[in-house]
Amino acid sequence: MKQRAFIRLLISCCRTLVSWATLCVVGSTAWAEPLEPLSQGTAALSDWLSGDGITGTWGGLRSKLTDRGFELIGSYDAEVWGNTKGGLESGTVYTGLLDFGLKLDLEKAFGWRGASLSTTWLLLSGKNASEDLVGNFLTISNNAGFNTLRNYELWFQQNLLDDKISIRLGQLAGDAEFVISDYAALFLNGTFGWPAFMYMNLPGGGPGFPVGTLGMRLAIQPVKWFRLQTAVFQGNVYAQNVNLHGFRWRLDSRNGFFFLSEAQFRWNRSAGEMGLPGQFKAGAWFNTAKFAELNDNSFVRGNYGFYFILDEMLYRKPANMTEHHATADKDGKRTISDTESERATEKKSDQGLGWFGRIAFEPQDRNFIGFYLDTGLTYKGLIPTREGDTLGVAFAYAQLSSGAQRAATDAGSVGVGAETALEVTYQAQITKWLSVQPDLQVIINPDGNQDLNNALVIGSRVSITF
Repeated sequence: MKQRAFIRLLISCCRTLVSWATLCVVGSTAWAEPLEPLSQGTAALSDWLSGDGITGTWGGLRSKLTDRGFELIGSYDAEVWGNTKGGLESGTVYTGLLDFGLKLDLEKAFGWRGASLSTTWLLLSGKNASEDLVGNFLTISNNAGFNTLRNYELWFQQNLLDDKISIRLGQLAGDAEFVISDYAALFLNGTFGWPAFMYMNLPGGGPGFPVGTLGMRLAIQPVKWFRLQTAVFQGNVYAQNVNLHGFRWRLDSRNGFFFLSEAQFRWNRSAGEMGLPGQFKAGAWFNTAKFAELNDNSFVRGNYGFYFILDEMLYRKPANMTEHHATADKDGKRTISDTESERATEKKSDQGLGWFGRIAFEPQDRNFIGFYLDTGLTYKGLIPTREGDTLGVAFAYAQLSSGAQRAATDAGSVGVGAETALEVTYQAQITKWLSVQPDLQVIINPDGNQDLNNALVIGSRVSITF
């Protein structure tokens, strides 16, 4: 009881902190023309608003710790979701996530070259809009999960040969490095992160948010534009209400092992390459556990799948130009002056239009989802005075496997086929440590059939970095 009371108190404090920070930022930005600093207090407020975290620099202690290799991380997301029509019922829910941890650079701290440690913990609170309001599996919020305090990651990493080889082992999260699209990370629906073709087909949802598990990862990057990585995890991570705190470990053949490999190709990422950046990923997975054949009482050994990801910047806003001028000094050497224009130096911008696409295939006889596709567009800096804001629109399509369709039809469902999610979102970056993200989602055929009406969900997220 004391633990539950403490968790409720912590959640209440975090909600109060979100409201307080929002009021502070809105109040400080209300004037069209900023006033001249009248005191040291005003200057301190300006420094706080322009800082990296809401808690500031801790009197300079934070930078000293970072220089010594200790980086404390923390953030809180507060969400409100309302289902306006369709699904299970209309209503509103709150979803919260406190994320905190430590990153330790062992080279800076103790001189251990190429070594590092990291741990991340999650405190989930509130309700799941998909479970309580809509009844769909393309999860409305990528922060939703069973309410508990859970260890997400706890690993040691050793890099070798100037980071060309990297080995990581411990409590790992697959979605930290695998199956992820950079542009898709903007969206709030869970399938645009650790996708539905993973969490719906793997035991316990697989090693993705919010459950990590024991594993080991090897990455080889011989050149900057190519990386090959492979990992092995505990095969069954167990359901969230069973693996309450992240430490339910079992490594044996009965529980199975989950293998995940991915090849990554990147282009126009270096400072000297001015073309539009992009990346292509091709991956495959295999799980050695036993899987029930749908519509059959028998089991089959093993499961597998393939996926492909493409991220590409389609348009970049004009680069910032820095103009230099040159003349000659008394020795005849060229120096910078205001009389002769030199060629301008370009600075690449991260603002512009980006596109992503993912596609996946799994066996039809032992998986819930047999085919998956998502795609979307993002535009950063669409509004001239809001260079840090990003607008996005995305689409996800998850087709039930033939076995899952037969099972649903036999159970009396009608119009069985696929579930589709449409999302429109706008992330407003108020400060470096505060963002507000209104979001709209349309869920078509919740749970992959027509038993429920299509749902229209409206929500918003406030994110604070500590």
